[in-house]
Amino acid sequence: MNWKKIDKNNRKQEDGIYTAWKQQIADECYHQCVYCAIHEAPWGGIDHYHIDHFRPQSKFDELKNKITNLYYSCPICNKFKSDDWKNEPDNLNDICYPDPSDHNYSDLFNWDKTNHTLEGIYVSSKYLVNRLYLNRPQLIYERREYFLKAKADALISEVNRLIQLSDDLILVKEAFEIISSLAHHLHIRSTISPYKLVDIKKPKKNCE
Repeated sequence: MNWKKIDKNNRKQEDGIYTAWKQQIADECYHQCVYCAIHEAPWGGIDHYHIDHFRPQSKFDELKNKITNLYYSCPICNKFKSDDWKNEPDNLNDICYPDPSDHNYSDLFNWDKTNHTLEGIYVSSKYLVNRLYLNRPQLIYERREYFLKAKADALISEVNRLIQLSDDLILVKEAFEIISSLAHHLHIRSTISPYKLVDIKKPKKNCE
């Protein structure tokens, strides 16, 4: 999956309470879960994703509205994580949750490209795999699809290179253009958010 390190270094503290910042948090977390990397689109968008208190608010009430403590999470990872907190994330070989603003999660796992399961490299990432159930069936399916899309891209590039060597493959070129267009469409569709939070918070007009 395509985990991304989250930039919190220049994040200014917002006024108000954390529930008002969901759109900003979704944007800075690339609209995907920081733990499993699943994009919000298959879940129906931002309204179905959660704001995660990295350090749980039940244990760190003073950080409840601290912008640098807030990340974007799918509902399943957020449920499994809950208010669990073993240690500060100072050492990857401790049982802890690595901070997504300090680490790119792609560097924490080995990805078996045969069965598409994850194995933690460190004590902390092994704990993540078990605690957040990162080898649940849905995620294995998503990783397989991501892997196949990457292979399809490579194949399309190679076929395109071969086509450029000939001017006689008109039919093949047309077929290739259709396949390429479809592949491109699927890539885009998998990351399109169906709406922004403001769209579903608009007041309803009275029906006449």
